[in-house]
Amino acid sequence: MTTQNLQLKNNKMKFMKTKLLIFLLFTTFVYSQEYELGKVTIEELKETKHPKDTSAVAAFIFSKGKTSLQYQQGKGFLLVTEVENKIKIYKKEGYEWANEEISLYIGGNEKETVSFSKAITYNLKDGKIEKTKLGRDGEFEEKVNKFWTKGKISMPNVKEGSIIEYKYEIKSPYLNSFPVWEFQTYIPVNYSEYTTQIPEYFIYSKMNKGELIPKVSVDKQNKDIIFNSSERYSANGVMTTDFSKQTVNYEETKTTYVLNDIVAIKDEAFVNNVKNYSSSILHELSMTKYPNSPTKSYSSDWESVVKTIYDNEDFGGQLNKANFYEEDLNALLKDITTTEDKIITIFSYIKNRLNWNGYVGYYSDKGVKKAYQEKTGNTADINLLLVSMLNYAKLNASPILLSTRSNGIPIFPSRNGFNYVIAGVELS
Repeated sequence: MTTQNLQLKNNKMKFMKTKLLIFLLFTTFVYSQEYELGKVTIEELKETKHPKDTSAVAAFIFSKGKTSLQYQQGKGFLLVTEVENKIKIYKKEGYEWANEEISLYIGGNEKETVSFSKAITYNLKDGKIEKTKLGRDGEFEEKVNKFWTKGKISMPNVKEGSIIEYKYEIKSPYLNSFPVWEFQTYIPVNYSEYTTQIPEYFIYSKMNKGELIPKVSVDKQNKDIIFNSSERYSANGVMTTDFSKQTVNYEETKTTYVLNDIVAIKDEAFVNNVKNYSSSILHELSMTKYPNSPTKSYSSDWESVVKTIYDNEDFGGQLNKANFYEEDLNALLKDITTTEDKIITIFSYIKNRLNWNGYVGYYSDKGVKKAYQEKTGNTADINLLLVSMLNYAKLNASPILLSTRSNGIPIFPSRNGFNYVIAGVELS
């Protein structure tokens, strides 16, 4: 082969590589553009039935989420979750999918927050796309109890054929409260994507649930944190402040999970909660490895979880409070001697005296004393008071932690594995 022919061959190969690179960049760009908010078409609005599930009342055109650990000066790392949803409404029965609510935990002086943005309803009017933005009257907060609030939106101008879009961002100081990403739900999902960005300082256990296995891609990225600090000191009687910066480099693991054309889950006979078997991915904080600090393990077992709950003042601390009901209970049990009669009498007394306020949970909301005096409380207020009274009557009673059907079957040992408490008592 001559030198000229070799040069021509090399040039041709370079040209082909360049075309391939341009093609890959172009397809990647088109692919990313396809799943962006604000890209609603007339064809999408004209669609009257889901192409693969004609019975669907609504469908996710796409649902994209990203959870990252972000460092904030003075606060440390926060768990930040961003979600973008684009939903098609086919029938009136699908209007409920135009509402969104996010549960937010409050603990001590720290709490989770949520902010909504880019919330728009799209309709087809006279052949043109009509946009209706979410107003202030469509966004509100509901206080559940002293531990939980809910951030809610209700999208405006929703009709059969509407497309709704919205974005929300959750910020949480609780690094062990990694959200569960549900690929599968009660309506079809055309495209679902979830990304995690985790610094090398944090080790999370991961588990896929359900039959559908997402495509996974992993990328390592170099990141850095800039720490700002200040120090005040006196020099010759004059107060001076020195400011300094320190940069710390670390590696971040970016993992992306993707599923396409996800069928809706259907309720099945003899299955108490079909969502226990829907496809999702879960994370649990198992270890932290900060620079120049000892490794800390967060992996737990159910015994440790139960002890943590029991030691809380709003759980175990409520079981020994009796002075406010002693007089009433002594009078009630004055002529009752058998175990069975004591149980029935105390249970009936609690049932008739206290009203449930509609809220569940295993932590007392207002305290058993206040619940008794006000004659209302959440499930923990009522059932912990019942345990307290049974024990006061010399019976062997204990609180029993449960997970309801809606809470699902817990995968990892964690406090979120429970959401309910009842009273148990020995008969002999």
